[in-house]
Parts: sequence; C-alpha cells; structure tokens
Amino acid sequence: MEKIKLILCDIDNTLVPKHQNLSERAVQAIHQLKKSEILFGLASGRSISQLHRLETSWNIRCDVIIGLNGSELYDGLDDFSEQLYFMEPAWIKACFEIMAPFDCNPTLRRDGISYVRNYDKNVAASSAYIKNDHQVHIVKDDAEFWQGPAFKVGFRVKAEDMPAIEKRAAKFPSQAFKGFKTENTMFEFCNAEASKGSMLKRFCSRHDIDLRQVCCFGDMTNDISMLQAAGIGVCMLNGSEDAKAAADFISEKAADEDGWADYVEKHILNR
Repeated sequence: MEKIKLILCDIDNTLVPKHQNLSERAVQAIHQLKKSEILFGLASGRSISQLHRLETSWNIRCDVIIGLNGSELYDGLDDFSEQLYFMEPAWIKACFEIMAPFDCNPTLRRDGISYVRNYDKNVAASSAYIKNDHQVHIVKDDAEFWQGPAFKVGFRVKAEDMPAIEKRAAKFPSQAFKGFKTENTMFEFCNAEASKGSMLKRFCSRHDIDLRQVCCFGDMTNDISMLQAAGIGVCMLNGSEDAKAAADFISEKAADEDGWADYVEKHILNR
C-alpha cells in the first residue's frame, strides 16, 4: 500500500451523522493526521463559505475543500479559491420538468439566498446547522428558481420515490447537466463537468500528489467519482449500494458509530 498523503472526506453520513457536529474522537483523529504530515480535506454539496464555518466551529483546518459537489475548490495550501461550474437558467428549468411528477421541495442557492418552495423541517435544520449564514426565500412562483444561474439545484423527495426518480432522470440524458442521489431523500442536479473526483484530481495536480496516495471516504452516489479517483476509496457501512460497489473498502462501523474515526485509527494512523 502506498504511503497516504491526503485524506478527503464527505461530511453528512460519512464524517458525521447528518446535521450533527464532529465528535471529539474525530477531531483528535484529524489533528493526529496533521501531526503525521497527512493532508486533510472536506468534499461536500455545501458551499465553501459554509464549510469554512464548520471548519471553524469544529476547530480543524482543512488543506483542501471541495464545495457544491465539485463546482468549487478551496486550496488551503495556497489559500486560493475558484468557482468553475454553473448551471444555466434553462438547465435549471429542465430539471424542474424532469422532477415534475414527484412530490418534492426544491432548493437552490444564489447570491447568498436560499430559494425554497416550502419552509419545512429539513430547510430549518440545514439553516441551523450552518449557523444561518444565508437568507431563506420562499418563492411565489417556480420561475424564481431559474431567474439566473446557480451552482446546483436540489429536490427533497420521499425516500420511496427515489428509485422512480433515478429511473426518470436516466431517461433525460444531457451533455450540460447531470442528476444524482446525495441522500436517500435528496436528488440534486449540477453542471455535467462538476464532480468531487475531478476537483480532487485538480488539487492533486497542482501539488504533485499521486492519486494512489489519496484515501477518500463517502457514502452516496455523488461520492463515487472521488472514491474511484483515489488510490483507496472507502464507503461507509451505511452507504448506498452503488457507492459500496465503487469503493475498495467498506468501513466496519457506520457514521453514527464514529465509523470514520474508527477506520482512520485502525487502518491509517496505526499502520
């Protein structure tokens, strides 16, 4: 096995159970990685600004942050940020047409404002988790969602509808955008060029890091690109079947059992 130089980790239901704080055990594992000269980063569907807030509240420092499922990158080694992949208004409208048959609550962030169809418990929980760093706007008409470009659009759905949603989305392939499951109750669309894996490759290329020396952790479909790009891809025990199939290893414990910290302690720090 190659010497690990970088660990990149999804957040919700990977590093932490959804909308929960980082455990003290995980914090100590991250600090120990840094002492061992192993870089650490986060890869999430949230924006870089939101992830910087979590980074501060958790008392950790990231060497790389991939935001919005691979639409933006923060290079902590050079203190440099870049935003690359937007969704055009027409693409966003097309996503609503794909999702039209399903009962869902769409959400989209633009210029610091989160647009939603309904202010429900999921919107409230997400807002509280990221310390209310944005304004929530309830739309009067869905056309407000595609009044301008945005990085991504998500749809909170019923878990029992997800197989039908994935099947329907597959019937509308596009060279401009793509859709994927990010939770059992969340389906998102973003620019076809955006992915956690492509941003990982971009960061590693900038710093001459061999991808074989990278270990990535994830749990859902949107994590597959980085699990496959890394030399070691680890899917959480609680992960989706497609993510497990793409991974090299599966954690012994789930996210709500501190499975990430457990894996890192056993297989990386104690190697």
